[in-house]
Amino acid sequence: MPLSLPRRFSRPTLRLLRTVELFCREHLALQPGTHLLLAVSGGADSSALAVILHLLAPRLGLILHAASINHGLRAEAADDAAFARDLCCGLGIPCKICVTDAGRYADEKRVGIEEACRLLRYSLLEKERQACGADGIALGHHVGDLSEDVLLRLVRGTGWPALGGMAARDDARHLLRPLLAVKTEALRTLLVECGIAWREDSSNADQRFTRNRFRHRILPLLRNENPSLERSLFHLWHLARLDEAFWERRLDNLLAATPWRKDALGIELPAVLLRDLPPAARLRVYMRAIHALQQDKEGGHTPCGQARADALLALDTALSQGRGNTCFQLPGRLEARIVKGAILFRRTAER
Repeated sequence: MPLSLPRRFSRPTLRLLRTVELFCREHLALQPGTHLLLAVSGGADSSALAVILHLLAPRLGLILHAASINHGLRAEAADDAAFARDLCCGLGIPCKICVTDAGRYADEKRVGIEEACRLLRYSLLEKERQACGADGIALGHHVGDLSEDVLLRLVRGTGWPALGGMAARDDARHLLRPLLAVKTEALRTLLVECGIAWREDSSNADQRFTRNRFRHRILPLLRNENPSLERSLFHLWHLARLDEAFWERRLDNLLAATPWRKDALGIELPAVLLRDLPPAARLRVYMRAIHALQQDKEGGHTPCGQARADALLALDTALSQGRGNTCFQLPGRLEARIVKGAILFRRTAER
């Protein structure tokens, strides 16, 4: 049955819709005719995502489909997925339910249940994106999720500009985050105004999971110190994106003028490329090479954190001091070796 939405909205809701529309145009660069697959769980954030994009679809020229993932971990998971499907159908958005067994996948891959759910969710969404011919996958991450992500990256030792948090547009994985500039409170206010209920995922209160501990313990303490924490971290995110765009263009130009050499074993950064670069540029070239090697592997996962930062800083120090035939071990079964002023990044054999 079609949902009956208000003909007029409150000023806060109109501001919310305008914020998301501008974000879609400026940060996501959505063009008329863009086909999106919405990831809808039935929770408040993804339910609001479906409502907002439904309302904005005529203005932005969007074509919408949706998918809901049932990981098979909770007794109410099937009901949540059915709720998501019914909500989308009420909005005129076709929705498919994808069922999987995250517990068994975690055992098979020997990963934690959080990681198993993440890997399965993105894999299933990508398959459904291809099946329905969508250009991208729209996720319900908001500025509160961004705050959690920045702090998690900080604790794990992530460097700049990745420290700024998740990307609004990830073209490599076809991911889009239209709600990244808005608060979850605004999303819930919209749903209440529309008379739309939502489902609460009981696992979101389980503090055995790292992200939940940050959400329920650490972020409230930081908000007590700075009530504008989300705004501050969003500004950090924006600055990180500007820096990232600048360095990506510069690296493209550097590598176009002096390309690296890539073969089946790895990547060689020639001495002539590295010789006159400042440390900031050299470190980014190292990271570009590591990303290129990791993206050749299944899933494109790139390890991050303090261990890699220590190794890369030590590598750069050795290069600047003219030390040769020095080898450095990197996370992700990689090694870097200095040979006559060049650096060879190679994969190491799995044990």
